[in-house]
Amino acid sequence: MKTRFLFILVLLSMMACKQDKPATSSAFEINIRLNRDPQRVHPVFSPSSIGREVFQYIFLPLADFHPEDLKLHPILIEQVPQSEAATDSTNVFEMNIREEASWSDGTPITAEDYAFTIKTVLHPLCKATGWKPYFEFFKEVTLDSDKPKNLKVYIDNKYMLARELAVTINLLPRHIYDPENLLANYSISEINKNNPSLQDSVHVKLFNLINNSANQKTDMVQCGPYKMTSYENEQYIILERQDSYWGNKIKGNPFLENNPQKLIFRIVPDELTAINMAKENKLDLLTLSTSNTYLELKDDESISANWSFQAPQLIRHYYIALNNKQGLLEDVNLRRALAHLADVDDYMQNIDGGLGIRTIGHFHPSRQYYNNELEPVPYDVEKAKNILSETGWEDNNNDGVREKKIGNTTIDLELDILITGSQLSKNMALLLQESAKQAGVRITLTQKSTALMRKENITSFNYDMVMLSAGQDEAPDDPYSKWHSDNAVPGGGNFMGYINPESDKLIEQIRKSTNDDERKPFYLALQNAMYKDQPAIFLYCPLKKMMIHKRLSGLATTKRPGYLANTFTLTD
Repeated sequence: MKTRFLFILVLLSMMACKQDKPATSSAFEINIRLNRDPQRVHPVFSPSSIGREVFQYIFLPLADFHPEDLKLHPILIEQVPQSEAATDSTNVFEMNIREEASWSDGTPITAEDYAFTIKTVLHPLCKATGWKPYFEFFKEVTLDSDKPKNLKVYIDNKYMLARELAVTINLLPRHIYDPENLLANYSISEINKNNPSLQDSVHVKLFNLINNSANQKTDMVQCGPYKMTSYENEQYIILERQDSYWGNKIKGNPFLENNPQKLIFRIVPDELTAINMAKENKLDLLTLSTSNTYLELKDDESISANWSFQAPQLIRHYYIALNNKQGLLEDVNLRRALAHLADVDDYMQNIDGGLGIRTIGHFHPSRQYYNNELEPVPYDVEKAKNILSETGWEDNNNDGVREKKIGNTTIDLELDILITGSQLSKNMALLLQESAKQAGVRITLTQKSTALMRKENITSFNYDMVMLSAGQDEAPDDPYSKWHSDNAVPGGGNFMGYINPESDKLIEQIRKSTNDDERKPFYLALQNAMYKDQPAIFLYCPLKKMMIHKRLSGLATTKRPGYLANTFTLTD
């Protein structure tokens, strides 16, 4: 499969409608559907995809990928820096934080906040575990005593995404969490060496406060154009425009705009309920998981008269996570057999309306380093049966389920698959269950919320299979956190427990390569190794299926989550 992908912006130019205009008050409000409660809304402690839909308006990085050209664009800093060699092993990035930039309590954002954030994440007591594998490349941050908004950042030049790392982090307000500036007494190297004093009672008290900030909501000090004013668990999240926002002084920057007075995120897990709410003018923007439903609504003239339908291609894929670390799926042959039992083309065409692209692995087919030489695993029940028989799984008692003697115990080939409340994931799991039954594999479906699933199962390797999706940013992929054996630990990013020394070496080579041409052969070889191992069942890359009321005008974008609601305006 040879797939090339062009990032396309779709301008939603809409005519005003005199009827069916959703509005809960005279203020300019946008009601947005979330399909689940993010629970935590913090980019440092809980950088989840669902949380991003909310926290992108509350917190801001120093720079981000612009929704139009997908190039790094300055936000908190005056310009995106270029790297300069500081030593043979270190690059330096010099940055100036905007003079206007301030926290929501009026305190200026300074270089101290940047240094504090790096040291905080690296600190052994900090629970921002998702960022630690990346922050290990920071070598030092130096401040200018005469210019508090200027800083120099030193990063290992062997890391492929050094510049992106330097500028896309979100900052923590030092004056809130560390008013005594305790961490200023330590260099980054001292923190990396786990200085014994970092574990004393003073630090324990400090990091109890910092770690608990992950649960903050309406009382957060932040720097985005909106603030959270209300959060009702499993019901709604309300963001209100910041009064006298500093970003209003900066023109033409989409990340700093705050056109709507309120962004109201309504948590509606059930898709049919969400559609009915849209018809009743209780929603303005919703994402649908089921393409057939999306296409039916799009073809319904009574609906399309008032709604625009947009389907930008995001860098995202669906997959079935397999537990490589413990249980029956430690066996690569069993994983390969299961991959042949997933009729992915049927899932994509008949459940998802054909709005997707097959993928052979973790990397999106739009990437220049996607391995087009590898064919997606074909649906083949007979092939799966042969693999199972060759590896000793037989149905000797004719009960329809294969069994195998492992040690002194005969084990039935029974597996559990965890699914969320999504109808799409449920439908795919049911089809997989039926195909598996034909091959003598019994699969049981268990439905849980994503939050509970992560807490009880995923982080502790307490599962067989999980229906999941994953999104990537616009920067080149760094597979270390997700696939390197260093992170195949409880709570680590490699929650499938995938371990392969060959893959580890390739991942390390990818991270050390400094340009696209040098990285490409390592990317290709990694995909080949993972294709043989089948650590997950990779399904396909879906389109983002959005309905946006025609009273709104704005941009749909390939940058996740597919839209920037803060830039929307009214059409009349």
